[in-house]
This record gives sequence, C-alpha cells and structure tokens, in this order.
Amino acid sequence: MHIPPVKRPYFSTYPQWELFWKIFLFLLVAVSALILVAAWPQTRSIELIRSLQEWRRGPLEAIFRGFTFLGDDQFFMGFFSILMWNVNKELGFWGAFVLLSSAAFSNLIKDLTMLARPSIEGVVHPAGSYAFPSGHTLTAVTVWGYLAVRLKSNFCRIWAVVAVVMIALSRMVLGYHFPGDILGGFTLGVAFLLFFIWVSGYLYEKGWLDKFSWPFLVLMSIVLPALLAAVLPGVDPPKVLGLLAGASCGYVIEKEKVGSLVEGPFTARMLKVVIGLGVLFGLIMGLSGYLPSSVPALGFIRYGLGGLWVTLGAPALFVILKLARSNI
Repeated sequence: MHIPPVKRPYFSTYPQWELFWKIFLFLLVAVSALILVAAWPQTRSIELIRSLQEWRRGPLEAIFRGFTFLGDDQFFMGFFSILMWNVNKELGFWGAFVLLSSAAFSNLIKDLTMLARPSIEGVVHPAGSYAFPSGHTLTAVTVWGYLAVRLKSNFCRIWAVVAVVMIALSRMVLGYHFPGDILGGFTLGVAFLLFFIWVSGYLYEKGWLDKFSWPFLVLMSIVLPALLAAVLPGVDPPKVLGLLAGASCGYVIEKEKVGSLVEGPFTARMLKVVIGLGVLFGLIMGLSGYLPSSVPALGFIRYGLGGLWVTLGAPALFVILKLARSNI
C-alpha cells in the first residue's frame, strides 16, 4: 500500500469542509490558549485531581493505565517499528518523526516552565520530571492526529478523538497532571500538528525533498539533532533527538542501499517483530550501563543506535535472512 506524503487537501476532499476544519482547529487553539491564560490559577487546582482519585482503583485503574501506556514512548517505539517493518515504511517513519519532534518540543517547554506535578498520596513522580505541558496529551494529539490526517479514514479520526480524550483523562485520574497541564498539552499539540502538516505539505509541493543528495540528508540527519541536543536543557532531549538522528539517518540510507519491502507471509512478519523489537529494546536497555543517559552525549549515541537499528539495521537483516525482499 502506497501512502503519499501529507499534502493538500489536509482534512477533506470537499473544499467547504477543508476550510471549515482549518478555521475550526485554528479557533480551537486560540480559545484553548485564552482559557489557559485567563483561568490559569483555576487550571492548577488540586481539588479536581483529588476527586478523580476515586477512579484509581480496580478495573477502572487498569483501563486508565492502559490508555496512559498508549501515550508512552515505549509503546510508540514498538508501534512505529512494526509499522515500518510490516505495513508501510514511509508512514511509519513520518509518524515516528512527528512523535520525536513533538516530544522534543514538549520537553523543551517543560524544562522552561519547570512547574511541579500534583502532590497526591501514593503517586510517585519520576525524578526531575515537570508537569506543564502534559507530554502524553501533546504527543497523543500530534501522533494520532497525524495518522488520522494522513490516512483520512473515519475509523482513524474516531480513534484519534477517543485516544486523545482517554489518554488526557488517564493522566489526571492517575494523579500525574493538573487540568492546566492537559489543556496546555492539547493546545500546543494541535498547534504543532497544524504547523507540521503545513510545512510537510509545502515541502512536498515545492519538491524540496528531492533537491538534496542522500549523503547530504544523512549528514543533516545527524548534525541538526546533535546540535539541538547540545543546547536544549534537560536529560530527555538527548535521548529523543538521538532516536530522531539515528532513525532519520537510517531511513535515508535504507531507501538508497537496502530497499526492503514490507510484504511477506505472516510467519515472516512475526519473526521480524520478535527479532526487531528484541534487538531494539536490547540496545536501549542493554547498553544503558555503558552509554548512560546521565551523560547526554552517551545517551544520544545509545538512542541513536536504537533509531538506526529500526530504520536500517533491522530491514537489512530481514533481507539477509530472507524475511523480506529487496526492490534494489
């Protein structure tokens, strides 16, 4: 299945609906931002979070933890890896690109605002982790929203809405975020998504992606994330940008030198998942003692190796093992 890059029309083939959704989403961002500014103290009230703690028990807690997992980096790493290996390489890569770039954006805002998370009995927050905006909400909006725009199916649109609402609610029920953090994640997520699809559509229409040689793209894939990782504050940007650098670099090289195809029998696809994810998480976790995230440059390299494996190492191995065919 070939899925072209995002291009106009973004939301609907009917001009009137395309215009409606553009205006609606821009107004939604503006109104959400105004509410956030005008009612800032109220959006950081602890009372709503405490009242929601009644839902943090039994089957309901398990459901909310499941939706929170759908916004975790670990889930998305596995999801987009499987998408690239077995469904559509282009869709998987650009979905991962949206995820990682929006996650870097979210981490930057967190480290600039440095707002504390809610203090709830029994809830332990990660050390050095800040509240605003909700990263889970922001990436849920950008990732699931991007896939809905890209695939243009009613199922994807409905799922995007459900996923965003439930992931956002789960972050409050589990005691990790104030309502303002959720609203901030939603507002910034929609704004980021609109900006991304506009830029990607513009670059596609102007043919910019075909104007550069692949060695130049490989170089920029490494240099730009490395420079950003060096200047951005916090411990998370080197990991996120390392993944982005490795995945981007590998994606460019794989298209030129490997050309693996996603089609294949069910058994081969399952073997790709087992081998691919096993090595991926083996690299990320197994090398943590040698390339610790506490040293930003080493964390960048470790996660870069993970990204490189997903987009280049694994596809090349699958071709060698006859689990995938090559079109080169």
